[in-house]
Amino acid sequence: MKKLTRIIGAGLLALAALAMIAGDLLAHGRAEAGPFTPTTQKFVLNFDMFAPSDLSCEATGAGVRSKATRDLAGKPVLRVTGNASGADIQCARADGTRYRVTSNRTASFTPSAPTEATVTFERGQPAMTTVLRIQGHEDVYDFKSFVRVD
Repeated sequence: MKKLTRIIGAGLLALAALAMIAGDLLAHGRAEAGPFTPTTQKFVLNFDMFAPSDLSCEATGAGVRSKATRDLAGKPVLRVTGNASGADIQCARADGTRYRVTSNRTASFTPSAPTEATVTFERGQPAMTTVLRIQGHEDVYDFKSFVRVD
């Protein structure tokens, strides 16, 4: 009897987890592309600890799906899937300063892991460096790829 109760409990727990994942994907506006549609291009944009917390980013373009969140320090995190290499990624501050990210256009993508980009933010500089991490171990420095747009 105990074994049967454990099996039923584990089954209900797994079903609840799947329902929560499906609900989360549908609630974030990705239902039109299919919440479980596989994609080979995944790009995650992070910022270092010197980035201002009032920075917000968005990605637009044909076939682009994005989700903007914040990390524990309040810095923006932008996850781009779908046509990540064709995405137009722009960031803005509360004072009206705008930036454009170009490192996603030249980055290499693998289906096994997302390409992670970390912007090394320097206040007052017109262009900053992005460090790309491909498959979790290969670092590529993309200089002047986070550019202020005036």
